Formats: sequence, C-alpha cells, structure tokens
Amino acid sequence: MPLSDYDWYAWHAPYDQLHTVETDRLEQVQEAISAALDAAPPGRLTAVSACSGQSRDLLPVLIDHPRGHDIDALMIELEPLNASFLHGALGSTALTTVDVVVADAGAAASYAGHVPAELLLMCGVFANIGLKDARHTIGRLGELVAPAGSVIWTTYGDSIEDADDVLAAFADADFTPVSLVWAADRSWLVAVHRFDGDGRPWSDEGVLFAFRPPTEP
Repeated sequence: MPLSDYDWYAWHAPYDQLHTVETDRLEQVQEAISAALDAAPPGRLTAVSACSGQSRDLLPVLIDHPRGHDIDALMIELEPLNASFLHGALGSTALTTVDVVVADAGAAASYAGHVPAELLLMCGVFANIGLKDARHTIGRLGELVAPAGSVIWTTYGDSIEDADDVLAAFADADFTPVSLVWAADRSWLVAVHRFDGDGRPWSDEGVLFAFRPPTEP
C-alpha cells in the first residue's frame, strides 16, 4: 500500500483499547517522559515530538506533570486529521506553549526554530524507516538534541531485528543509554538515550528519513 493511501488516523485505534501490546508500550513511553521531566533542570525546557501522531504519549504527560507548563513543545505531524485531533485536544487544556505543525518530520527544515531540544521524542520512527535512514538520522541528532538532553524512541514490528544496530548507532553518536525496556517477548523496545556530546550547529537542509510502508503498531 502506498504511504499516501495509509490511514494514519485509524492507525491509533488500538491505543483506545485496554491491555494491548500498544497500550503496554505507550505506558512505558509515558513513564520515560515523566522521568525525563523529573530529572530536568529548573526553568523553561524545549520538547519536540517527531511524527507525533495524536500525541498519546507526550500530551497526557504535559497535562498532568508538575513541569508541564515549563515546556515549550513542538509536535510535528504530517497527517492533517491527526493534527486536527491534536488541536482539539489542546483546546481542552490549559497548555499555551505547545505548537502543532502539519509537516514532514523527515525533512530537516521542519525542526527549525525549535532545536536543540532538551527532550526529543522519536516514538515509532525507527519502526517505520530503513536501517540506513535510522543511522543517518541518529548521526544528525547532535544537531537536534541539546547537550545532556534526552531522546526517547521506540521500535517494533519487523524493525525490531535492527534494534542492536540502532543501539550501536546511538553509541557511535555520543549517546549514552539511560533505560532500555523490552517487551517480555522482545517484540518492542522503549529506549531513552542521553546526549553526551558537545552539540553541533543546526542545519535545516536535507532529509533525515523517509517512511517506508508501515508495519503494524
């Protein structure tokens, strides 16, 4: 199925069910976000969510966490229906420093003005791109993430076979693992990495990654 024909809005339906593989993974991501906010220094923080979908991960944490109002957040989502969902959800909150943009998170220009970030979410990204693109993207994360900032990412489906290579790419790019949570059957991984490099100037040129035909969520 061509990517343009895939229903990325309906893709979120399993997250409305109870006690599924998807909700188990989501719970771990939310816990990782909360832990990152707990450990963050005082003051304003920047968070960016790439391919944010309906932000079932970041948005609920921002609503409930004591640091939620300290966050200047950017949610990048290409599917207009998902972005509309996000705008509606934000309208029912007291959050005023969250921006939703309809843009391709695979394009470097989509991040301009919001990086380097103290928190970067790439949940599901590595599950839906090839290993070559994953390595290329990780190699540029030093432009996206502030020194000592965190990346929270997930992988699953067929791409779980590339997990060890992705972990190695993070190590090569000066990222240190903070936590790795595997499903009991190792069908998914939720990972947090801290950037221990010096950072690099951001360039909004080029492509970070391109989605391939999606796996199941």
